[in-house]
Amino acid sequence: MKECVIVGYPNSGKTLFALNFASFLGSKSVDITARSYDGLLTCRHLSIADAKNELCSMALHKTRLLQSMVLKMPIGKATVMFKLTDTCGISEQIHSDQTIRCAMAQTLGLVRCADFILHIIDLSRMGKREVQDNQIDQEIYQYGIARQNYIMLANKTDLPMVKENVARLSAEFPYAQVIPISALYSNGFKEVKAYVARNI
Repeated sequence: MKECVIVGYPNSGKTLFALNFASFLGSKSVDITARSYDGLLTCRHLSIADAKNELCSMALHKTRLLQSMVLKMPIGKATVMFKLTDTCGISEQIHSDQTIRCAMAQTLGLVRCADFILHIIDLSRMGKREVQDNQIDQEIYQYGIARQNYIMLANKTDLPMVKENVARLSAEFPYAQVIPISALYSNGFKEVKAYVARNI
């Protein structure tokens, strides 16, 4: 079974994207398998609404371990299963919390072995970040392009002040295929589905 990993900066919308994408594919509920850094597995069955209430937050580093869902996607007359894995947000700073440091390392380890990468960029951060804040996104981009199993999702297009940032993003990451999305409203998910279908 192919595994798709979702990566990006903290609060870029990874968990909300994962859950709303599951809903877009027809899931009413999800079985979430959480994998901690030390290998402990926990499995939970949640409705999409309950999962969003529990797992999504504006707080930084709400997600502190790998959270995987096995989803179904119709492709032609067949139905294909794939694993969608949400990850801890990664940033340039060495975090003071050991749990978060371990979760970031776990994320980077998974990126190396995942079948394909969905890299979420928060368009609302583009005008605020310093030059050094771009380092992690650049490294994910360079690795993804080299692997050729990578797509960039430009999130938060529902915010009116970010429209011009889509063009800026394409200029900043010229070799990436960029799909503008709203994880909140599921905009652009048809294009994401088409990409995932080609890779599973």
